[in-house]
Amino acid sequence: MAKVKAGTDREKRLQVSEIHRPSAFEGALWAVMGIKDAHTVFHSPSGCYINQHQNALMNDLFEMYTSHLSYGDVLHGARETLEKTLQKLIAKGPPAIFIVTSPTVEIVKDDVEGVVEKLDYEKSVVIHPPIGGTVHKGKEEGFLSLISLMDEKVEKKEKSVNLIGPTYSVFNWKADLEELRRMLFEIGVSVNAVITADSTMQQIISAPAAMCNICVYPFDCGVTFAQKMQEKFGIPYLADTIPIGFSESARWVEEIASFFNLGVKTYLKGEIENGFRLIRSGSIFTVTFETPIALSLENHNTYAVGISHFFKEELGIEICFAAVGDEEVGTKVQEVSGNVSVSPTIDEKRKQYEETSPLLIMGNFYDLKVSKDLGFLNFLFADIPTISFLATENGPYMGFRGASYLIQQVVNQVYINLFIETKGEMEGQISLGEVRWSSSAENALRKIAEMIPHFIRTKSVKKLQKKAEERAHQEKSEVTLEIFKTIAEEYTPTRFKTKFLEVFEEDWSKLPFSMEWDEEAREMLYMVPSEFKAKAVLGTEEYAQKHNYTRVTSQVVNEYRKELGF
Repeated sequence: MAKVKAGTDREKRLQVSEIHRPSAFEGALWAVMGIKDAHTVFHSPSGCYINQHQNALMNDLFEMYTSHLSYGDVLHGARETLEKTLQKLIAKGPPAIFIVTSPTVEIVKDDVEGVVEKLDYEKSVVIHPPIGGTVHKGKEEGFLSLISLMDEKVEKKEKSVNLIGPTYSVFNWKADLEELRRMLFEIGVSVNAVITADSTMQQIISAPAAMCNICVYPFDCGVTFAQKMQEKFGIPYLADTIPIGFSESARWVEEIASFFNLGVKTYLKGEIENGFRLIRSGSIFTVTFETPIALSLENHNTYAVGISHFFKEELGIEICFAAVGDEEVGTKVQEVSGNVSVSPTIDEKRKQYEETSPLLIMGNFYDLKVSKDLGFLNFLFADIPTISFLATENGPYMGFRGASYLIQQVVNQVYINLFIETKGEMEGQISLGEVRWSSSAENALRKIAEMIPHFIRTKSVKKLQKKAEERAHQEKSEVTLEIFKTIAEEYTPTRFKTKFLEVFEEDWSKLPFSMEWDEEAREMLYMVPSEFKAKAVLGTEEYAQKHNYTRVTSQVVNEYRKELGF
């Protein structure tokens, strides 16, 4: 098993300047700002607030405010500034006020609790995200802050669950949530509360009414919170199954049904039949079988685990490269991929994309930029950041409908771009450019083309052809077999290299030569398939001797070909 690769300390420092990854402060904000009737205060300088506000605009309307810290506040203390901000909000009478401290406040150790205690608004909660913590750690801190507001005496609701994990600014949370709600409704289970996206304070307060907690994103956040709720309220939780793909979605339903002692065989049979109907209806496996896909999901670990296993185990898709957010997740993804990196830099990703040549890349905006720079046509968003205001809630990735949607997205993306690239010709034609190719080099190109999966054949052949002609132009010659071999070694993805280079390593010493062949005649022999070369040599030399030729030239080869009717 390949080792999960993590960057050195120096590389990790570089990553900060190359890619902005959401921090614990953003995680905490996203966790509480999704509670629609609560007010969130980011205790921070104006610039920090503006940045967070802009990042959050992809969500529905939300109430987020700032204390507008000045340079003087940072130096001399910000109690008075925060107090004025909170007084204005308290006057509105919100059901809760969440104060999330910024890195600046955490560094200067401002007395936020002292201000809250002085104002004595019992529905005020202070959240201190850890400096250097991940976005998921920040969300967990936000969730944990809610426990003090919950009513442990609330009446229990039969056959109800809380869905823990969806927050604002998580990729595709709304579509996933709607699909999970649908599946639960179909088996007679209701959702008591969502922790926390699009919830209300009353739903948060009544969260202990649920019979069970379900962690939607167990490899990201929510498990620690579920454990604390179990300790305080006695609510058990489920966090073992990720409902991505047909089999895992069925397992997810079965686990919940088992908890509530429900019969779900008829329902599951219908969902699975719908999935098979989709697969039978189109050329699904002609695209997915052994198709190489790269997953870059450092900010969405649950997606990384769920999608990688679904693609490999149910669709036969090769995960040629996966970027994940931590080593525990890397180990899980490694079960279906031998090439996993933890928090790689942009340059490391670029190198992986070049070496593995994925047919499709799933990731975030940074991955889209790199993929376009490298000429990869097929891309799907599956992580943040996306592009501002980009609608990502058009289809779930979770549940039965999510499995169908993912299949359609992958297949459609490949077919559309293939059709555009080849102008409708699936195989594509090899059309050499203005630079002349030797017969042996052209024949090697055609042989390699036959080895490439047809869904990437046109693009791959064009790249090899272009690079070979550029090299020949630099050397002021035609494209020789030696030039093409050098290009093939340099630009062939690792997984194809051994196979491709066999084209250049035919053992000519085993061919039954008895006459001298000139260079041009040998180049013409390169065009003969390997399995027929020996017969071609014997037949050509027999023709040459019969017609009193002392050596085999291109003229002899052409005459013999004519006699054979070629």
